[in-house]
Amino acid sequence: MKKKLSADILEKYFKGDCNENEIAEVNSWYNSFEHDEDDISALSDREKELFRDLMLNNIRDNIQKAETSNVINLNRKKFNRTLVYFITSAAAILLIVFFLKGKMPAVSPAANEEELVVNNMTSAIQKITLSDGSKVWLSPNSQLTYLKVFAAHSRQVSLNGEAFFEVTKDHARPFSIYSGKITTKVWGTSFRIKSYKNDIPKVDVVTGKVSVSIYKANRAATDLSSPVQTDPVQEVMLTPNQEAVYNKGLNTLKKNAEIRDTTINIWKKTTVSFDNAPMAEVFKVLSKKFKVHIWSADKKVNTDYLNADFTDESLPAIMEMLKNTMDVNYAVNGNEFVLVSNK
Repeated sequence: MKKKLSADILEKYFKGDCNENEIAEVNSWYNSFEHDEDDISALSDREKELFRDLMLNNIRDNIQKAETSNVINLNRKKFNRTLVYFITSAAAILLIVFFLKGKMPAVSPAANEEELVVNNMTSAIQKITLSDGSKVWLSPNSQLTYLKVFAAHSRQVSLNGEAFFEVTKDHARPFSIYSGKITTKVWGTSFRIKSYKNDIPKVDVVTGKVSVSIYKANRAATDLSSPVQTDPVQEVMLTPNQEAVYNKGLNTLKKNAEIRDTTINIWKKTTVSFDNAPMAEVFKVLSKKFKVHIWSADKKVNTDYLNADFTDESLPAIMEMLKNTMDVNYAVNGNEFVLVSNK
């Protein structure tokens, strides 16, 4: 039999304000659901889908909060650095149970189809987290259009410019990116798309398998809730370290057995440690690992030291952490990264 629990205690739990007795009460209440039937069985298919999207949004928010809690202590003298990643899975599960008890707010189809547009007018790479947990690293002078909450059977976005995608696996919902004349479709992988107006469009794959296609009609950025396109004029399949290049004049795709643009290396994850290293040494090591040039002319940056363990991280992810914790900014131009202090 399910135990009853006050909504006030749940709210306190999510805020982290519960005492030990209240935490024990919440845990006991949650455990009472273990052997009961699934409470979502009474929901319609549409309600289940809205519920699923809402839970993904809540989990995404938890992840974002965790990422922003990373701490890198930087001093002019020796210091310690603690990197903390956590996801409150118990809270996420409790959120599910909480909403299953009839507290899920009503969401209209119109609200579910709201489109968001992000224009990166900065000089740094901007990180965007989508409703399914997928990450998009949007390059300067680029635009991403996407649904606030993805549709029931597909995940579709539109890109003008350049972005690197880390797509969350979901075999039931393909992830499609419309960038000019080409369409890129995946289920869960990481890859880069370049589609600037006056440049040669291309798709470079880092992990997984990617489909790149040409269709008779282009998908409009304002049509992202429609069914996924079918029957391409041409389609090529890419695996890691391969690329597809679009020929505008011939309206064709060419598959290359290897990626020729060396800037793709910034997206290849690596593990690196620093033990009270001066920033000049940090820049040298990272530059060598990612085959780029990282530097700073700012004395406030160059006189700092770093004690850090970066595990399975891309260069933009490392730069994002340094940016958020050192109070610095950076500008990227091709294979050059320049840091400047905000102090």
